[in-house]
Amino acid sequence: MISTVTDRHAATKEWYRTLFEQNERTLNGRRSHLLQEYRRAAIDHLQELAFPTRKNEDWKYTNVSKLLQIQFEEGKPTSLNREAIAPFSFQGLQTYQLVFLNGQFDESLSSLEGLPEGVVVKNMEKAILDAGFHDIVEGFFSHWTQVESNPFVVLNAAFAKHGIFINIPKNVVLDKPIHLFNITAPSEEPMLFSPQILVVAEANSQVTLLESYRALPGSEIPCFTNVVNRVVAKENAIVHHCKLQNESKNNFLINNTTVHQRCDSTYSSYAIDLGGKLVRNNLTSILKGQGTMTNLYGVYLANGEQHIDNQTFMDHAFPHCNSNELYKGILTDKARGVFNGKVIVRPDAQKTNAFQQNSNLVLSKSAIMDSKPQLEIFADDVKCSHGATVGQLNGEAVFYLRSRGLTDENARSLLQHAFLMEVIENIELQEVRDSIENLVLEKFEG
Repeated sequence: MISTVTDRHAATKEWYRTLFEQNERTLNGRRSHLLQEYRRAAIDHLQELAFPTRKNEDWKYTNVSKLLQIQFEEGKPTSLNREAIAPFSFQGLQTYQLVFLNGQFDESLSSLEGLPEGVVVKNMEKAILDAGFHDIVEGFFSHWTQVESNPFVVLNAAFAKHGIFINIPKNVVLDKPIHLFNITAPSEEPMLFSPQILVVAEANSQVTLLESYRALPGSEIPCFTNVVNRVVAKENAIVHHCKLQNESKNNFLINNTTVHQRCDSTYSSYAIDLGGKLVRNNLTSILKGQGTMTNLYGVYLANGEQHIDNQTFMDHAFPHCNSNELYKGILTDKARGVFNGKVIVRPDAQKTNAFQQNSNLVLSKSAIMDSKPQLEIFADDVKCSHGATVGQLNGEAVFYLRSRGLTDENARSLLQHAFLMEVIENIELQEVRDSIENLVLEKFEG
């Protein structure tokens, strides 16, 4: 239990308590829904936890004090037409789409028409009351509100009202990706958004998830997007998960994603971070069976005073599993990047094959990159490697391109683009690759 006498973030927790109670009053005593009881348990649990400081090893390079000083309000509904969100689609790609404006679900802009029979996409309040899914949904909420030690996950559980549950039945290969749009519109006050996604891919199923975070022009007031994702990939399931983040330069984003993989499943993550003032991604893969394959790919570009922190954790607990991790970043101006990738190979995880690499370009004297790849191996019959590089553009390569007629600026942009393409080319969908390439080039030009 944290004493309010010594808790440096007591005022922050008190603000969120006040915000929660304000919301309770709007319900006019209607608190009968099970999820509302879990939200109440979450706000109570939050009082027992400590927000991280730089004294915490996993947060030593990322200071969240400015985030915790802002008194955010819950996201307010707004309305847009389809033309306004069209630029946020992946051109030429047909998708099922779920649209959230300022954290609020917008049914008029969403489209799930034509979903294959048996595929379930519904909000958490309906999912937890469904006898077929009650146990798994309740299991996660019970953990978040009673056991979870990450205060940002608990904060999400207290304020998430538009969480989405997705279930792909056995042997179903979804014909189109599911695209979750999270769009920040201009506001007059700082807002809190709490996206929450729970995905269950049953045995032998296959699904592609596209998760995007974008801001409309004029979104200058700081907002806080606090994301919690949980993915369960059962036996022989295949899940591709692409996250594109290009938020306002004043926004804060914390994303906590945990993946549970069963025997012979494949999970591939593609994380692209271009925007945001302070970005923290916690990505954990827990391997719960033999023969799994996990691919973690990441790209981040930071300029100005952006801060982008990627933390990954791969838990190899079973034999004959493979993991492949490649993150690349480019930093300039006064930007700071952090990468901390940890791979544990437990004693029973023989025949593990694990690769991890983090490579970075630091293009100004004021930019900083902290990279810490880690391997902890407790088995003897494994193939594991890790590495990290921090460098600058090759001067000879720049000179060569300039000798072929390119300007210095174009030569440098071309080399940076080629540096990142090693990661981007792993994205399975051509339309997504093309859109991300265009956004990367726009950031180079900007």
